[in-house]
Amino acid sequence: MKNLEHLDWKGVLSVLESLASSEPAREHLRHLSPLASERLAIKSFEEIDEARLVVSAGRRPTMESLDLFGTWYERLKRRGVLKIMELKDVRRFCLEVVGLVEVAETIESPWFREMLIQIVRAKEPLSAIDQIITPGGEIKTDASETLSELFKARQDRERSLHSTLNRLVKAHGLESVLQDKFVTNREGRWVLPIKSGMQHSFEGIIHDSSQTKQTVFMEPQEVVAINNEIRELDIKIEKEIETLLTELSHYLATLSEKFEISRKFLLAADIRLAQAQLAQQMDAHPCEFDNKRLALNKVRHPLLVLNQSKVVANDVELTEGHRILLLSGPNAGGKTVLLKAVGIAAHMARCGLPICADEGSIVPFFESFHTAVGDEQSVHQNLSTFAAHLTTLTVAAKAEGPKHLILIDEICGSTDPEEGGALAKAFIEQFDKNKTFGIITSHLGALKEGWTKESGVVTGRLEFDELEGKATYKLFLGLPGQSQALKTAKIIGVPSSILDRAVQLLRPETRERKKKLDDLESIKDEMLQSKERLESERAQASSYKEKYLEMLENFKREKEKWLTLAVQKAEQKINELLEAAKQNQTNLKAMSDFKSQLPTVVKTPQKASIQTAAEFAVAFPPGSPIFAPQLQTDGIIQSLPDAKGMVTVMAQSMRFQVFWKDLQPARSLARTAAAPRSEYMASTNLGEERTVDLRGQRVDEAIRELESQLDLAMRNKEDRLKVIHGHGTEALKKSIRTFLSRSVYVRKWNSGDTSSGGDGITWIELSDL
Repeated sequence: MKNLEHLDWKGVLSVLESLASSEPAREHLRHLSPLASERLAIKSFEEIDEARLVVSAGRRPTMESLDLFGTWYERLKRRGVLKIMELKDVRRFCLEVVGLVEVAETIESPWFREMLIQIVRAKEPLSAIDQIITPGGEIKTDASETLSELFKARQDRERSLHSTLNRLVKAHGLESVLQDKFVTNREGRWVLPIKSGMQHSFEGIIHDSSQTKQTVFMEPQEVVAINNEIRELDIKIEKEIETLLTELSHYLATLSEKFEISRKFLLAADIRLAQAQLAQQMDAHPCEFDNKRLALNKVRHPLLVLNQSKVVANDVELTEGHRILLLSGPNAGGKTVLLKAVGIAAHMARCGLPICADEGSIVPFFESFHTAVGDEQSVHQNLSTFAAHLTTLTVAAKAEGPKHLILIDEICGSTDPEEGGALAKAFIEQFDKNKTFGIITSHLGALKEGWTKESGVVTGRLEFDELEGKATYKLFLGLPGQSQALKTAKIIGVPSSILDRAVQLLRPETRERKKKLDDLESIKDEMLQSKERLESERAQASSYKEKYLEMLENFKREKEKWLTLAVQKAEQKINELLEAAKQNQTNLKAMSDFKSQLPTVVKTPQKASIQTAAEFAVAFPPGSPIFAPQLQTDGIIQSLPDAKGMVTVMAQSMRFQVFWKDLQPARSLARTAAAPRSEYMASTNLGEERTVDLRGQRVDEAIRELESQLDLAMRNKEDRLKVIHGHGTEALKKSIRTFLSRSVYVRKWNSGDTSSGGDGITWIELSDL
């Protein structure tokens, strides 16, 4: 990879690495290397394109659980009992598997289909874990019937203990001797904090004292037995929890092989999704492979695109007959950037990454790169810049065949121009003889002429705008470019006397060559001006055509409108005459015949813009408002069309199955249920419940907001909601709970207890519709 150090490849890898969501994926991308064959590169293109469907839909799943996979997986393989924190990590892994599966099920691709066949069905172990622990990583008190009974018994004994302590304090008038909190806990036993020196006021056991020694913690004799019972219950609870964790760990161990397979798929998906994100940001495309041709359409430097810089794209084409592009042009004219852009594109292609060029680009599947870009001076090997440069050229001259790419910036430019030009030409002729592909930049005048059509070398130049006095970065093939040293000197203010003397000092052949190039510049400018005029005239003709077609379409609509209106008026008149003639049967039959012979206006239906269920899914994704004529109401789309073309629609708090062709755009977009879609699937929620704060709202406003949040929660497959309404006059609370009792979304609701917000909060468990 040393040959790629000066091509900005590390910068591209740095961006790519940052797009992965797990450290294992970042490590893989950090050391991305060329694939073994064209077939593997093409397969990589296909998989990245499939992953790009996910990225473009804004549904990129994360794989952060892979960072901790090894810590719990090794213990699971050895059938160890997982700790609660490890089970929380397993739960996170299962949630991310479920999220990936839900996304994969919406994508038609071989890669995702293969994954769905082999990946673990994570909802089952996820359900088993959720039976034992909360999303926050705590043991559920109702994890088993035994555990539930033990916790209830413990609560009963604690209530009895607190009642006894209250009674003791009041009976003995101990309020004055108590310090700080009324009751506290020391080493699992409930005690009273007593001021130091007052511990002899009643009989009990001293368990501890404060650091200041001003408080002692005493357990009254009357609660010793109750504390003992609570301690025994704690031991039983711990044993039951240990039993539950053991059973759960042994069950998860049976899935260890599936977990490992799923880890590999999650890692591969994280890598592919990161690569797809990079391709999306660069507007990159797959290329074709052909060892006889290099053709890059609108190639761009990736880092300039990623940095959102203004980029000039260029077409670069090399063939069997012209394998080497010799670039010349002004300083800072873009030669090195173009050389790097081609090199990075060729390397990305052999790594299986879409390249920063337009569709239809073709690249050989290169086996090796030989680059000399930048200062390669080596102090350790006692090599000067020029000597190191020659070493690279010597190695490159040994490469033979079209699977080698040579990229040389300023060939032999750090020495005497005459000798350097001769040496450079000799190297280029050897590269041509070896039939390798190459892009070489140079300012040397000796290289700008003398190349025949049979030489295999094509000259190119980066344009310089004479009027503006700056580079345009546009590539033109077939003409060498001038370095523009004298013109650049003039622009920055070098005195004319010095410039005139510099022209006189040029060799006669150099002045002659410069004159010829100036003549070619004039011819090129004339051709470009002619091209611009033609483009302008073509654009004007295209504009006239569009206006004509628009006028024609308007005429057709007006004609149809007036014809329809004329027939309607005629029918109305005849109906009036027929009505009047009911009293007189004369000519009734004739008028009826006349009406039946009136022309029928047949309106040619406009070709629908949506022709298939797939196009409908793109135009109306889940969450879009829609109008269902059969229901005569607006609704919200809940699913993509299934195999039969049926779409799930939520309307008036009910779900319906409607054929996609029977749906129309919503009559009103102002619908509270049309909440924005979340970026990630809500079923991958790692433990945070949706909270809806309705305090301070009127009843009708609160109900509308609550219904909107219920719609969104159902669409995201959430389990429950937390509603904050407060107390106030209790009108809002009663109205909300009355609404919840009738809602099809709600399985049940409970008011909050003292530990979860009190009666000013209502917890909602959602139905499984």
